[in-house]
Amino acid sequence: MMQLTEAEYRKRFDGYIITDCAVLKRGHYYFVSRNLAEAERAGPTAEAMVTKRLSWYIPDNPEDSRIRHMRFEGYQTLDICANPSEGRMLCVSIDGLVTVTGGDGEDEDEDEIPKSITGPRRGTIERLRTIDDCMVAVGSDHTVCLRKGSNQWQSLCLNLPVPTLADFDDVERSDNMAFVDIDGFSENDIYVIAGKGRVWHFDGTKWSRIAFPSDMDVYSICCAGDGYVYIGAQSGSLFRGRGNEWTLLVREMLTLPFEDIVWHAGKVWLTSDYGLWNVIDGQLVEADLPSSDIKVCAGNLSVADGVMLMAGTHGAAVHDGSAWQLIFHRMQFAR
Repeated sequence: MMQLTEAEYRKRFDGYIITDCAVLKRGHYYFVSRNLAEAERAGPTAEAMVTKRLSWYIPDNPEDSRIRHMRFEGYQTLDICANPSEGRMLCVSIDGLVTVTGGDGEDEDEDEIPKSITGPRRGTIERLRTIDDCMVAVGSDHTVCLRKGSNQWQSLCLNLPVPTLADFDDVERSDNMAFVDIDGFSENDIYVIAGKGRVWHFDGTKWSRIAFPSDMDVYSICCAGDGYVYIGAQSGSLFRGRGNEWTLLVREMLTLPFEDIVWHAGKVWLTSDYGLWNVIDGQLVEADLPSSDIKVCAGNLSVADGVMLMAGTHGAAVHDGSAWQLIFHRMQFAR
């Protein structure tokens, strides 16, 4: 049984496709979506012409106020991430524009994340993550920065190589300096990934390049509760390791790479638009789902406060550690 009514779906999601999701805390779920018709007209080079929405769903609120949204016009790609230390959700554009909300109607546009060769932002912002209740952002030109409070960003670029003119003029070299994901076991044990097998580790003082055993393109990373780091690479390849010791668990078995990898309910979970998987005994297996209505919600994952939110092209669902609950399935509202 779905949680959203058809009227709620029509008002908040009809004509839009979810591109990101995040859990602020149990019962507080957030989604970024983009307008489908505008996206088709704009094409791949005019993303700023596509209207975005940040929607939040709080199922325990009264039905007339449990789901709301705010619009973003003139914005490029948007990412969202929970910042537990502030109890609010951050929405950050690829060019460093920041909006903060708590789902209470008190939304605030902050200053752009400062850009300079020493950081906190050297280039674009590509990914947000929460590590030890702190929010970090990564992006191009070896950008790594830590949020310290409202309009306060600390550079973690430190000893990471500064891009040169030759780097800017070479697409592959530029891609190898563009961090696409980050995760950590603590603030002093962080991993970031970029390009063709570029993996770096932060020990609380400095960054060190990891001897990663592949030049595959890498896309997603998870520092899991089993003590291992999992890295999703091209075509659904999956590596597991830590430090300079790595094992290839899965080699190129899918068309798409994994969009998100998370640790939840004692398992590693991996997703793309094509489905949801677990790692069990070193093997990648399809997740045991109660229905196809849940499976079609694959695409993005977010974990916080003991729950995992999954959302994608066709809908959204939440796992409370033992069971799934469907939030909505857009095909059931098809006209």
